[in-house]
Formats: sequence, structure tokens, C-alpha cells
Amino acid sequence: MKLTANKDKSLDDDYIDVKYRELTPAIQQIFQIAESDSFHLLAEKEEATHRVDVHDILYIEHVDNKCFLYTEEEVYHMGVTLSQLENSLKDWDFIRISKMALVNTYKIKSISSGLNYRLTAVMVNGEKVTISRHYRGKLLDAIHALAKEIRK
Repeated sequence: MKLTANKDKSLDDDYIDVKYRELTPAIQQIFQIAESDSFHLLAEKEEATHRVDVHDILYIEHVDNKCFLYTEEEVYHMGVTLSQLENSLKDWDFIRISKMALVNTYKIKSISSGLNYRLTAVMVNGEKVTISRHYRGKLLDAIHALAKEIRK
């Protein structure tokens, strides 16, 4: 079996193109792995329920007993606790940045120092979120681990 991988930063989304002569167990396993790379949350917007892919979420904020999911262009809400979402998203590179927020580490464009030992993260859409000093170390550790993973 041949494998070719090409990194292309101009792509809007990752994709896998599989060519095979016969559907073998190894090929089926490739499909299973690729399909398991997706996880959706059911969230509401304008009185309708939507499936939101976790890869599209920039950050999550808990306000007035609701969790708000922020994507690049949309805002959805869910009636769950932040702890419940944190548990559900622990394998999806979300990390707590304050008592009331989680951030998708893959969607951080840059991080800079803020006041009182806080950090400010600029998301890929230009929005800024504040990382409290209590969660600063955990976020920096996660970013460093992510950078090592990307370098491999």
C-alpha cells in the first residue's frame, strides 16, 4: 500500500482521498479512523437546533446558565454546564481558560501578555479572549504540546 501526504495551507478544510482496488479490512479501518475525527454538539440558534462540528468552535463561554459556542461567524447556545462541555470535549483540544470559558487551542492565532499576569489570545477570526492567571500555565503547556505535535 502506498501513502502520500501533502501539506497545503491554502485548503479551507482537510480532506482524505482514498483509492483502492479492493475494500480490505485495512482500508475499512482507514475509513473508521477518518470518520471518528468528527464530533458534533447539538446547539440552538434562533429557535432552531443545529449540529455544530467541534472543529468549528473557537471558544465557549458560560453566561446566565447557558453555554455560548462561538464559531468564526455564528453564536449558538446550549443549556448545559461548562463542566459538562469540558468533559465532553477533553479529547478535542479544548482547555479551560477561566471559570467561565473554554478555548479550542487549534483556533488560537496568537497569545500576548495582559494585565495582572493574564494572557490575551487572538482567535483566528480576530476576536480576543482573556486567559485568567490561574489557567495561564495549563494553556501555555497545552500550546507547547500542540507545537511539538505539529513539528513532528
